[in-house]
Amino acid sequence: MKLSQILFHPFVRIAGGTSLALGLAAIVLAGLIGAPQGLHFDGVLDTHAGKSGPWWFFVSEGLIDWLSLAVLLLIAGRIISKTAFRSIDLLGTQAFARWPTVLTVLACLTPGFHRFSEALTKSIIGLKPGQIPQLPPAGPDAVVFGLVTLFMLACTVWMVALMWKAFSYCCNLRGGKAVGTFVITLLLAELLSKVLIGQLFKLL
Repeated sequence: MKLSQILFHPFVRIAGGTSLALGLAAIVLAGLIGAPQGLHFDGVLDTHAGKSGPWWFFVSEGLIDWLSLAVLLLIAGRIISKTAFRSIDLLGTQAFARWPTVLTVLACLTPGFHRFSEALTKSIIGLKPGQIPQLPPAGPDAVVFGLVTLFMLACTVWMVALMWKAFSYCCNLRGGKAVGTFVITLLLAELLSKVLIGQLFKLL
């Protein structure tokens, strides 16, 4: 496979049970690495540094994100696709599409990122209405924080591109109708994942 195909369309060669196994492994790994950092995937598209907690909560967030989008895309695909496709292919490729989250948690291991993030959080917490937060001083940690944030954004865009390719390829869909369906479903999945993770948070 060409490099561009490996990065943005690996589903030509990797689908079904293989993509599901690799994808679930990536989701679990991202959760386990992110747990000690307090790095939450608290939405299909969201990544935030927050409070630490039990490892299973961070893994569950990733699984909820995957299922929220995969199940809704499966329903949407059944409705608008004129060709038959296997559910395992769509579920598996959507799981595998989340593998860039592993790169995200690895980038966030940078000490400067967490130092600046904690300082930024402290400057915002407890502010009264109308108060302007005093941002942490610029320095090496601020530069690291900015670079890691840009990398996280790039990984999110990459992940969404993989999600679209997986949906388009598995359901054999092209054109504006397919793109519109994907975007609407992605937004609905983001909302659904937020609600489900919120309910899970109550268990803590």
